[in-house]
Amino acid sequence: MKEKEVLKRLGFKEDENLGGVEQLRDYSIEYIEGNKNNYFKLTDNKKAAKIIDNFLSHHQPILPVCYYEYGRVIITGWRGCLWKGMGEYTHKNVRHDESWINKRKKEKESKSKLLDTLMCEVLSKNYTKKLSNKYEIDAGHVFGMFTDSTSYIGDILGSNQNVNNINIYPQVKEANEIFNTERKSQLDFENEARDNKPCYYEAEAICKEWTDIVPIGTRIRIIDIQNSKELHHVFIPNCKYPKSKKGKDSDSGSKDMVDKENSTSEPNISAEQYRAFFKEGDLNKLTPKNE
Repeated sequence: MKEKEVLKRLGFKEDENLGGVEQLRDYSIEYIEGNKNNYFKLTDNKKAAKIIDNFLSHHQPILPVCYYEYGRVIITGWRGCLWKGMGEYTHKNVRHDESWINKRKKEKESKSKLLDTLMCEVLSKNYTKKLSNKYEIDAGHVFGMFTDSTSYIGDILGSNQNVNNINIYPQVKEANEIFNTERKSQLDFENEARDNKPCYYEAEAICKEWTDIVPIGTRIRIIDIQNSKELHHVFIPNCKYPKSKKGKDSDSGSKDMVDKENSTSEPNISAEQYRAFFKEGDLNKLTPKNE
């Protein structure tokens, strides 16, 4: 899928790009298009060895990724060093407060009420998947469960929330899982980190605006600790990609086929509707106008 179509599905206007997003302004951004790719590569001037040394100097299992704005500290993600043989850190006999998502779901006149209902269903042990299947949305973890370190998040925040309520966001299934093999998902890169321990791993939810309800994607950085070499630094867009015809991909076939595959599979959804979904969490905006 072409870069401009990806940006449209993230709610960007024709004259906008990812470079205008505050969390991504310090990076050079390149769209990697093609079969089994379709993600954004990020580069900056930070030295891999310095990133690792900086993290280790704090003597903490994980640290938050933070931004500061007008007296506020905004935590957008988490980072840590993943070692071979790490055991999972878990809490025992911890009392959990009622989910903040469930509390907000009870509010009246909330445009995100349907989205909150979906997230509550996904997080429930006995959910029916009705909403999740209709919209193909997961409760995607920012800092993956594979790190065996997510329970530290509650310790750092001093929160009695279940960690799955504070380390997740509404994420399109194929951006989260290996659901569409014609693109890279977050799980693809999580597997890279898992297979290349010991490594430094950093994951951050990216929002177009600070007040948005739904992030537009996840930024991931993976560094080989032993060689101080950056393996991956990417942005994974939180949107659907059209699947090509069986046996075809977007880099082959006739021009008509390529144009069809690079066009939206939801032709009646405008950039403004996508933007309303990310800004307000309004799932109804993902319904084509003619429905």
